[in-house]
Amino acid sequence: MPKTPPIDLEQHFGEIWPVHVQHFTELLIRLRQGFAGDLDLMLILAIIGSRTLPCRRTSSFTLDEFIESRREPRPEPINLQSIAECSGIPRETVRRKLQQMEGLGWVSKDDQGHYAATAKASQDLVGQTQASLDYLKALFDAFARLADNRN
Repeated sequence: MPKTPPIDLEQHFGEIWPVHVQHFTELLIRLRQGFAGDLDLMLILAIIGSRTLPCRRTSSFTLDEFIESRREPRPEPINLQSIAECSGIPRETVRRKLQQMEGLGWVSKDDQGHYAATAKASQDLVGQTQASLDYLKALFDAFARLADNRN
């Protein structure tokens, strides 16, 4: 079966952009609510998660396994300085946010000063994970409609 060429985003900007803006705005609102208005906190946790969550390493990881942490993460080390450099957030601010997340049980720190997201973070923030999935589904549905219209 011949492969369908990808959808040209610039050509279909008027169909994709409104879906993105609406649902991305909703996602940011829900993330802001889940992080008590602190999107820097969300960004720092996302950076840590991108290094430590096992779903980064396996395509067979399900949402339930993520939430319940049935699989042990094998973190790639990330420290305070790396988080500050990656995010552009001042080092002292990152340090305070990390202390806050340690207090919430969302991150842990090993003896070398490396941080990892915890199962408690995924459990406490299940609503924000669902908001992210809702955003992705809205985009996927918009692309599917475009693909259906091409056939």
